[in-house]
Amino acid sequence: MKKTILIVLLCDIILIGLVGCTQSEIGGNYIGEESTIEIATNNDVTLTIKEGTLTNIGATILLKNNGDKAYSYGNPYVLEIKKDGHWHHINVVLNFTMPAFGINPGETKEIELNWKNGYGELAKGTYRIIKDIDYKKEDGNYETFNIAVEFNIDTD
Repeated sequence: MKKTILIVLLCDIILIGLVGCTQSEIGGNYIGEESTIEIATNNDVTLTIKEGTLTNIGATILLKNNGDKAYSYGNPYVLEIKKDGHWHHINVVLNFTMPAFGINPGETKEIELNWKNGYGELAKGTYRIIKDIDYKKEDGNYETFNIAVEFNIDTD
C-alpha cells in the first residue's frame, strides 16, 4: 500500500512538473497560442521603430503613409513573440481608448508606446508590434489590414 501511494505521489509530481514546463513566461505574462494574425505585405502604409527609442518597456514607432489616399488608425496595438520560428500571442488584457486618427498621403506619425503596464518588461527575444490600419473604400465601407514591425530585445 505504501509503495502504491509513493508511486502515485511521484507520478503527480512528475505530471505537475511537465505541465509547468509547457508554458513559457515573459514579462510576467504567459506565451499563448500561435498567432493567426495576417500581416499585409503590399500596402502603402509602413511601420518602423524610430532609431534610438527601443527599450524593453517601450518604443516610438513611425507610421508612414507612402500612398495617395488617406488612412486611419487607433491606439490599439498587439505585441507578439517569436518562439520556435512561429509568432505567438502574449496573454495579456489591455484597455485602450478608441479615438481614430487620420494619416494623409506622404505623412508620417510618431507614436510613443509604453508596454510596461500591459506586457511588462520584455525579456530577451524577437518580437513584433502589430497595428490595424483602416481605409474607406469607394462604396463607403471600410477595410482593415494589419502592418507590423519586428524587433529584438538583446538584454534582460
